Amino acid sequence: MMFHQPINPLHRFTRALLPLILAGYVSNTYADTGKIRLTVIDATTQRPIPNAAITIVPRTGKATETRANEQGILQVDTLDAGLYTLLINHPNYQPVRLPRVRVLDNKTTPIETKLAGVSTGVEELLVVRKTMAGNPLNPAGTSFIDQEALNSAAGSGSDVLRSLDGLPGLFGDGEFSSFTVRGNGPRDNLILVDGIPFDKVVHFSDSFGELEEIEGGGRYSVFAPNTIATAEFQPGGWNPAYGGRAGSLLKLNVAEGNPDTPSYRARLDIAGIEIGYDGPSGFHDQTSILFSARNYDFGRLFETIGLDDIGTPKLTDVIFKSTSELGDNDQLSFLAIYAPEEYQRALDNVLASDEDEPGNYEDVELVDSEADNSLIALTWTRLIGSDGELTNQIYMRNYDERSTTGEAYPDLVDVDLEGMDPPLDTIPVRNNILRSEAEEKELGLQTDIEINNRFGRLSSGLRITQVDLAFSLNLADEWIRYTYDQNDYRVNPEQKYVVLTPEAINNRYTQTETNYALYANQEFTLGDWSFRAGARYDRDNFSNKDLVSPRAGATWLFNNKLRITTTAGRYFQSPRFNDRASDANNNQLENEVIDQFSIGFAYRWDNNIELLVEPYYQDLHNLVVKGDSVNQTLGNTGEGKSYGVDTGITRLFDNGWSASINYSYNDARVRDYPSATEYDADFNRPHIVSIGGVWEINQRWKLSSRWKWASGKPNDAYIIHSNVLGDGQPLRYSRETIATNTDRYDSYSSLNFRADYLRTFGQTNVIAFIDVINVLGSENPGNSDFNERTGIEEIEEGEAFPIIGLMFEW
Repeated sequence: MMFHQPINPLHRFTRALLPLILAGYVSNTYADTGKIRLTVIDATTQRPIPNAAITIVPRTGKATETRANEQGILQVDTLDAGLYTLLINHPNYQPVRLPRVRVLDNKTTPIETKLAGVSTGVEELLVVRKTMAGNPLNPAGTSFIDQEALNSAAGSGSDVLRSLDGLPGLFGDGEFSSFTVRGNGPRDNLILVDGIPFDKVVHFSDSFGELEEIEGGGRYSVFAPNTIATAEFQPGGWNPAYGGRAGSLLKLNVAEGNPDTPSYRARLDIAGIEIGYDGPSGFHDQTSILFSARNYDFGRLFETIGLDDIGTPKLTDVIFKSTSELGDNDQLSFLAIYAPEEYQRALDNVLASDEDEPGNYEDVELVDSEADNSLIALTWTRLIGSDGELTNQIYMRNYDERSTTGEAYPDLVDVDLEGMDPPLDTIPVRNNILRSEAEEKELGLQTDIEINNRFGRLSSGLRITQVDLAFSLNLADEWIRYTYDQNDYRVNPEQKYVVLTPEAINNRYTQTETNYALYANQEFTLGDWSFRAGARYDRDNFSNKDLVSPRAGATWLFNNKLRITTTAGRYFQSPRFNDRASDANNNQLENEVIDQFSIGFAYRWDNNIELLVEPYYQDLHNLVVKGDSVNQTLGNTGEGKSYGVDTGITRLFDNGWSASINYSYNDARVRDYPSATEYDADFNRPHIVSIGGVWEINQRWKLSSRWKWASGKPNDAYIIHSNVLGDGQPLRYSRETIATNTDRYDSYSSLNFRADYLRTFGQTNVIAFIDVINVLGSENPGNSDFNERTGIEEIEEGEAFPIIGLMFEW
């Protein structure tokens, strides 16, 4: 199911869009004036900061100095529409620069910024972040990304996960809407949406019913960049409030509606349509709402551009969020997400897979799948006392997937005319060979409290989740698979393929458990040093285990330019529900254990250049290892280690441009049991380089680009067997793995480019954009499939993937 494939040049779409872009040049209509409403808040206590000094700097013209009121609010009216920089200063807090604030005609731009207190041991610490000042106890590699940066990311394709590409330690190879971090897989990342665990954040993830090795973890994110206000990414070393995954932590904060003025949005591109609204609710003066809905039919797109072999993926994403201020101390937020999807791959798609060589059908799989994915959450936040904050959340998550898989055999039909496809009604097919169903229901309660005490700042919380699982696999008949491992079960060891049987595959797994967790974390400061120490307790009733995770961190503010941060802790990673359900013997799988240590150096040159160096080490135990892919058995017998360093030089956004250069080194090696031979972890890439930047030429033109290069992924050593079915049978080849990850694919490189052009017509902004993924058409050697009809490992050709469209805002 590969639908993010390279796209041929789209001349028709370019010709249709070009007149709309050129029309902007003949108009002399300019925007009028707008407003800024800034709220300045203490990052620790969440209380307003009175009388902060604010400097408003336009891109052209004279700067204006003003001051927030006693409630920490500044409202500035009659600003010319355009781009501004805000400088916020207060003697008791670290200064903050907001370098990219856009004022729109007849709109109020609401901004909330949080300031962190100044350490008594440092005369001045200038914090220049993309959105906010972060907790100095966060790992040095922590990144904050605001909505403007997410929207500007080259190659995002209206996908928030692709917008993260280029962060230190993070790598996305372009074929999947997912990412790997420090040698960990894409399914090892802990993703929170408004603080709620939501791992089904990607459409078209590999199905429970598919038996091939899981590779990418998904194809298209549920969230467009304009629905996310901020994203916070930590490659490791986070505090005990978060658990369940150990690869990285990504916190996505859904945008809130504008409380003052309404805005409407429509986006049209070659894949589909998106509409949205954010603004006052209309039924309560202190309630704002955000609504976003989009529908993409990639099948229609692929048919248009001649990539019919991929199939017909369709998705819908509906996001609604309301935020209500209930007095001075209480806020109530409601979030609803509905993200269904469907995918079909039929006979006509199979016949289209011989594009490179007539009669050589590269993919004969038949698929029919659909899934419903939803989340409903209610969050109540209350300020208590003079410095405390209490947050209560209740949520319900549901995921329901149904799929069938079959095969077609067009090569078995004789065709008189060379190069002609056989008629559809003559092709032998086996429909519905494998049926799978997967249903997950989760009801959760989360309570968090933060309050100052005699030592510093204490935070603690409770997590209770009830999870209902119902999975089933049903194989209709024996099914020959031509890619296998030498240790996979075969009735006859000399047989050069494996046969899946209903007796080995069919399974139904149902289980309902209630898990709970408690955590506490204490922060305190001594001179130039800040410390945190805490622990997390989890009761995992799926594995019937009690888990304790101690975690600690320390930061030394060496001077006003250098910060040194170290973190250490234990992290548990729960087995995926799919793994538990794949065989009756897997339901007692235990958590994987990861002990982490890192030390990071963050150094600031001038006011807008930062240098990051963060070495790390991870000790891996109790890893889940596949025993036999025929019987789908797994066990906690693996162990290993991962170490490396993330580095980066970032020129933060200033005077219209930003840039970054990142390099990461990783050595991740594992073994299946203590006495076994080590091998490279599946997602280990020793070297990763990323160079990119954004240039806002003026308030109309914005360009961005990113180039990345990485070592190839590990690859198994294998041998090819021919005529494995014997004489008188169809010619088939098989691929037998003889050693795990002893080879390596060739390196991967890619260049992405994006251009946005903005024109204003009255009170309507029109943005024409082109976002090109893989401009140079580089192929991805790691994206390959074995073709049993030719005995060749087929590598997908690489070409550019341009997304062209228009966005309207009014």
